[in-house]
Amino acid sequence: MGKIVRIVLAAGLGVSIVLVVLLAGIVLSHPEVDTKPSPGVPTYEDKRGDQELAYLLVKLELRTRAVIGGHYTRPQSAIPRVDFIYKRWIAKNTILPAAVADRIFSEVVPGATGGRAWVKMVVKDPRNPHNRGDSTALELLGTIQGGSATAERSTAEAYYYAEPIKATSACLPCHGDPRGAPDPLFPQYEKDGWRAGDVIGAVVARVAPEM
Repeated sequence: MGKIVRIVLAAGLGVSIVLVVLLAGIVLSHPEVDTKPSPGVPTYEDKRGDQELAYLLVKLELRTRAVIGGHYTRPQSAIPRVDFIYKRWIAKNTILPAAVADRIFSEVVPGATGGRAWVKMVVKDPRNPHNRGDSTALELLGTIQGGSATAERSTAEAYYYAEPIKATSACLPCHGDPRGAPDPLFPQYEKDGWRAGDVIGAVVARVAPEM
């Protein structure tokens, strides 16, 4: 009897070790994101003052979204079923590019700049009301959706800078085809009919002058 117990305990310990190693691989995996500048897109050295801050805020939000999205587009485990469970778990817990990036930047940026700056995703028909833009941000969104790699405006109140957000394969389970079908994870919403590579919105930064 004692031998059987020892065998069961040893087997249980072995399974536990395998699970720990597997989960560690999932958690520690870090998707590589291409950060090389795109042709026609200005670089950090091209900006000064408020323009420089707006540029950096847009780049930081885009990078944050890309890193989070990478956990959906790249295998996180060599076992397909575990990979599926992991990705479904992080999605159901709202670990999504928009949910995380928008929350971080909407909480940090206005407070850190004394209320003179914000950065966020702007879309025409957002699920999240936070993603509605003011009139200038919507003008920039139109420019981006028209094919521009960047857009900027200087108004009497502030400087605006924007770059496009493009759909990836990670977006499609909830936002892809068929358009109008229920989102499988969040059925209170409908799918949008997106395809990989579609420009789905813009990250827009607004920076007012220091008083």
